[in-house]
Order: sequence, then structure tokens, then C-alpha cells
Amino acid sequence: MDFKKLINSNIKNLRLKHKLTQEQFAEKLGMSSRSISKIECNYCMPSAESINKICEEFDITPDVLCQVEIKNASKADVIRQINNRLNRLSLQELKQVLKITDTFAK
Repeated sequence: MDFKKLINSNIKNLRLKHKLTQEQFAEKLGMSSRSISKIECNYCMPSAESINKICEEFDITPDVLCQVEIKNASKADVIRQINNRLNRLSLQELKQVLKITDTFAK
């Protein structure tokens, strides 16, 4: 898996999901639209500072930018994503998830 391409593609998909042009997105981040274009076209990797700004703008954690889209994901990728999300839950929330998953196991 090409890590740079994955992150850059996820950044573009998030921008489009939020219906922002490259210019609008760049302005929100204090970057140039040319920089956004270079990231989205996979010419360069965003800096750690840029990744932090992007995560703040979309209210996500950096690991979200590293996740493979579900429609293209392998079983191992999906399990890894589920694990990442489960690790953020409280014990009570995990117990609720367990009850829900029990309905699928029958």
C-alpha cells in the first residue's frame, strides 16, 4: 500500500465530502491552493503541521487519514479499523458493542 497516496487521497475525499473547493480549503488551513493541489495530486506529502491543521478542520484524529476506504479494504484492513475504533471506547461502551455483535453471531 502506498502510504503517501492513501493519506493524500483521504485528504481530497474529506475536502470533497465537505463540499470545499481547493481554494476554500487552503484558506481555512492558511495554505496556498497550489499546496493543496500538490498534495491531492500526490506530488508531495503534507507536513506534520499541515496534517494537524487538516485534522482540526475536519475534527478527526490523524489515524483517520491512514485508513483504507471500506469499499476497497481487505478483511484485515476492516478488522484493523474496527480495532482502532474499539480502543477509544469505554468499558461500558465495549459491553454494548459486544451485545450488538452477539446478534450477528447467531
